[in-house]
Amino acid sequence: MSTPAPTSPPIETGFDPLVFWVQHRQKVVLLATLLVAGLVIYFASELLRTRKLAAAAQELASAKDADGYRRVISDYRGTAAAGDAHLLLADQLRKEGKLDEAITTLRTFIDNYGDHPLISGAWTSLAVTQEAQGKQDEALSTYQKVSTTFATSFSAPIALLAQGRIFKEKGKTEDAKRIYDQVISQHQGTSFARQAMQENQPAKK
Repeated sequence: MSTPAPTSPPIETGFDPLVFWVQHRQKVVLLATLLVAGLVIYFASELLRTRKLAAAAQELASAKDADGYRRVISDYRGTAAAGDAHLLLADQLRKEGKLDEAITTLRTFIDNYGDHPLISGAWTSLAVTQEAQGKQDEALSTYQKVSTTFATSFSAPIALLAQGRIFKEKGKTEDAKRIYDQVISQHQGTSFARQAMQENQPAKK
């Protein structure tokens, strides 16, 4: 009779958590520590950011003059409230006749707050201020930028109407008519379209 060949013990292929822990516990502890530290840092930074935003909004709400707006801009740089403060400051400066300062404030806003939801309003405010300076051509160019770059914004029809008005003042009636027709076509049923129709009427002799 032949002797049966010896068989090898079966190789264990299952995952043994105890063996894994013994072999890798230092790495596991290190990774867990880093994860906890990362979470702590993240939530702490979010808490600080939220508090900063709330403080900025409160400071802006209490600001009543140019100095108040400047404090918000200085103390809460980069926040939405600081962006809003730029626009409010520019409006205040324009009312005070400080047109050059208003222009500088608006350009600072445009350069640093390109993602702000009121960026189209800032460009429109810039054009209004340029008009107040008597710089019609610059204002016209800025209004044109608003109506093309921010064509779907709330500022677009305002900028178009302003272009029509400037063209009329320059005696360019055909250009003015083209702009008014654009407003009427793109903003049917709105107060902008009604204003365009009214301003597009030929002058009574």
